[in-house]
Amino acid sequence: MSLKLFLCFLLLLHVSAGFSSSEPNYFNSLLPSDAVALLSFKSTADLDNKLLYSLTERYDYCQWRGVKCAQGRVVRLVLSGVGLRGYFSSATLSRLDQLRVLSLENNSLFGPIPDLSALVNLKSLFLSRNEFTGAFPPSILSLHRLMILSLSYNNFTGQIPSEITALDRLTSLNLESNRFNGTFPSLNQSFLMSLNVSVNNLTGVIPVTPTLSRFDAASFKSNPGLCGEIINRACPSRSPFFGSSNKTSSSEAPLGESAQAQNGGGAVVISPVVSKKKGKENNGLVLGFTVGLASLIVLGLCLVVFSLAIKKRNDDDEIYEPSQKEEPSSSSQQQQQQSQSLRTVPVLNPNSNSSSVEKIQLRATEPQSRVPNSGNLIFCGGGEGGGESSQGMYTLEQLMRASAELLGRGSVGITYKAVFDNQLIVTVKRLDAAKTAVTSEEAFENHMEIVGGLSHQNLVPIRAYFQSNGERLIIFDYQPNGSLFNLIHGM
Repeated sequence: MSLKLFLCFLLLLHVSAGFSSSEPNYFNSLLPSDAVALLSFKSTADLDNKLLYSLTERYDYCQWRGVKCAQGRVVRLVLSGVGLRGYFSSATLSRLDQLRVLSLENNSLFGPIPDLSALVNLKSLFLSRNEFTGAFPPSILSLHRLMILSLSYNNFTGQIPSEITALDRLTSLNLESNRFNGTFPSLNQSFLMSLNVSVNNLTGVIPVTPTLSRFDAASFKSNPGLCGEIINRACPSRSPFFGSSNKTSSSEAPLGESAQAQNGGGAVVISPVVSKKKGKENNGLVLGFTVGLASLIVLGLCLVVFSLAIKKRNDDDEIYEPSQKEEPSSSSQQQQQQSQSLRTVPVLNPNSNSSSVEKIQLRATEPQSRVPNSGNLIFCGGGEGGGESSQGMYTLEQLMRASAELLGRGSVGITYKAVFDNQLIVTVKRLDAAKTAVTSEEAFENHMEIVGGLSHQNLVPIRAYFQSNGERLIIFDYQPNGSLFNLIHGM
């Protein structure tokens, strides 16, 4: 009786062991490591037994479906559209350290992507058209030889990591039809020729880099939250021209209101910010203010010396002409007035080897003939087709309703790109009130009139300016070729 019970107990142990180990363990066998990796992958990813892998001889695995070997090692595994169903188990294909190409696209694999960092020789990875989930596989970021990456038509979520820029050999990146969100990284791979991130949930401004500028809106379509110059979609604006350039404390409050927007957008308030006096000032703030004040003093001295030099050269260039007895005609009077309103200032040409001289036209503006402002915007007369062509084109209220995009921050203010409702594009420089407070309104206005009259092919003309209660704006023509910093450094 006891013998029968003992035999039944052994039978139960054998059956339970068979059920508990549903995944066969090949790693303890004497098979080649690449064959073990392939059989282990099949055990979890091929639940319907579509791959008829069987090992009868030592190197038979090099003849298996989709497998290509070189010197007895697997270098290529292409199992596209073979009906795989299951999950991509860890520590399986990652043991193929000589693998160059891995393609599992157009199957029914699910779950997250395992750690693939051991595939140091991998150049092409195709995992599209499956049911993979989870975040962007972080182990892929360590595959520095990777040239082609395709994760499209899956269910990946989360952000596209900015570290993807470290894959400097990428030539093709396809991430379309997933659920990626967040901002798009500043890709700068010089060899990238194919890009598709459409049908996701990406938001924010698309960075303008030499690499991304090669692609059009089709590479970013069906991402309602994206905007920027590349897809020709203006970014939402909150009229930043009159907001605070820095984060202000709760003790700061607006002092007044000088303009109001229309069309149901609510009131846009010009609110110059003045900080209350504090008992103790931060040492860094005091040092920064001192440096800024010293910079402004040096700038003012340079402007005075420059103005004196211009005046001296103008006086030297003036030629006395005796008045004629005859009454000048109306056309000759107009020519004389025009010649009096335009003066030329000789300057050295730095691009020429010889001491050649170029001339800058300086338009003399008189207070009594100043161009009338349009909604508190004072238009200047500088540049070709300057003041006369700009009068009445837009008002201050239209400028505040324009969509704005931040272009950069300088030492004395912030620069924006403004797009009007009629698609007119200008550049707006908002000066920092704290750094320009030492300049009086009259001095600022006179300086704008002088600089606004300059006309030269290498100078961006000033179209208009505005000042009220410490707030100062300067409006330029928009230059679409990017910043000088980006052109120099190849950003």
